[in-house]
Amino acid sequence: MKMDRKYWLHRVIVCFLMMIIIIQIPMHAYADEKRMVAIGTNAEYAPFEYLDSNGNLTGFDIELMNAIAKEAGFEVKWVDLPFDSLLGSIEAGDIEAIAASIAPTEERAKSVDFSDVYYSGSQSLVYRTDEKYTDFSDIKGRTIAVLEGSQSDMIASGENTDYGVVEDATVKRFKNASSAIMELKNKGADAVIIDTIIAEIFCKQTDGIEAVPVKGTEEDTVFCIEKGNTEITELINDGLAKVKENGTYDTLYAKYFSGEKSEQIIATQEEDGFIGTLKFIFVQDNRWKYYANGLGTTLIVSLLSVLIGVILGLLVAIIRINADNRGKRTLASSVAAFYVDVIRGTPSVLQLMIVYFAVFHSRLGYIAAVVSFGINSGAYVSEVIRGGIQAIDKGQSEAGRSLGLSYNDTMRFVVIPQAVKNILPAMGNEFIQLIKETSILGYVGIVDLTKAASYVSSRTYQMFIPLLAAGIVYYLIVKVLAILLGKFERRLKESD
Repeated sequence: MKMDRKYWLHRVIVCFLMMIIIIQIPMHAYADEKRMVAIGTNAEYAPFEYLDSNGNLTGFDIELMNAIAKEAGFEVKWVDLPFDSLLGSIEAGDIEAIAASIAPTEERAKSVDFSDVYYSGSQSLVYRTDEKYTDFSDIKGRTIAVLEGSQSDMIASGENTDYGVVEDATVKRFKNASSAIMELKNKGADAVIIDTIIAEIFCKQTDGIEAVPVKGTEEDTVFCIEKGNTEITELINDGLAKVKENGTYDTLYAKYFSGEKSEQIIATQEEDGFIGTLKFIFVQDNRWKYYANGLGTTLIVSLLSVLIGVILGLLVAIIRINADNRGKRTLASSVAAFYVDVIRGTPSVLQLMIVYFAVFHSRLGYIAAVVSFGINSGAYVSEVIRGGIQAIDKGQSEAGRSLGLSYNDTMRFVVIPQAVKNILPAMGNEFIQLIKETSILGYVGIVDLTKAASYVSSRTYQMFIPLLAAGIVYYLIVKVLAILLGKFERRLKESD
């Protein structure tokens, strides 16, 4: 009896200790776990935010926010998005803050909260050297290039009159500053309104343009925070105050704005001539890696999308053909017809943005891209397959049925093999078209081949050569596919 009591006493003590351990482990784990904050940016605005030679986010805003997070005790999950998608993403709850050199305005205050000011700058007019402007009155009725959604966009379009008015201007909006400057160089615009720091860098790097700061446009720059999210606002403001006190802010400011970092970013060519320019654009800082990585993304997304498209297209085509053969519309055929009609009637870029932002909520970007392009491709593939099958003479189906084959076997062994030869050229063209359509992946922050060229332009302040390089790569891919497709078609003809 005493042994039993002693035994049970030991078991109770052991269970009690185990419960304490189990309870303590999560407490320690949660104590060490830091708050993860999703912060959006647009990595095409050096020196504030851009990608380094290894494809990592860097720049004044990026390093400053990382330092703030370290001081305030939270971790940052960076989300690289197009500039004009940032406010929409924060309103949708996909990100909790924005670090992208944004100025506080009354209009933006309706959608987001603001941190304390972390940088003060001004707007400048960039113009060709054969012109001379000093303020906004000089560009009345002119064509102005701006970065879409930026403070300069609001000034030029008249949405913000706090810094002056640009009367009767024709505004051209671009996704990045490099495109706006190229528009100016090509005489598609008379001037560019842009942040003074960025204007100075472009003028150092680009011949034939000058810039002048516009008086009265001095403005503050803040981090945008999800409306009503006081927790994040307090964390960021607390961290910002600490980095200013301990000298980290001054160090970063000197690093990016004293001129030394700017010279490193613009990195003017050490050699003269075309070869020197190519080395500067592609070899320096291993910028060719952007193209290699972008090419891999383009090919993988295209291949997976076309596989999904073929499977989905075949299924939709069979459903609609069965309904046509029976002369009776079914629920499945109605849904299939509606799917094809909607997909073919809406732009692929709109479909991509809906899938990424509304369905996947700015997460799993590559999967969202494959799903979007797969659904898009499936609609077109279904029509190609349906047309190919309907082009087969009805006598082939009747012959198969007369031999005792079922409808499914007739389709499988008689009709579809013949239809493949008819639809192969169109299917090859669909794959080629899909590869080129992936150039819109940059709208959701995925670095494909086109986006890679855009990043290189934003780092080198060159536009034509980086885009030309991307175009050459696209052409070579299409050319190789066309040759392979031609060989496959000839082999099929030999088997007739």
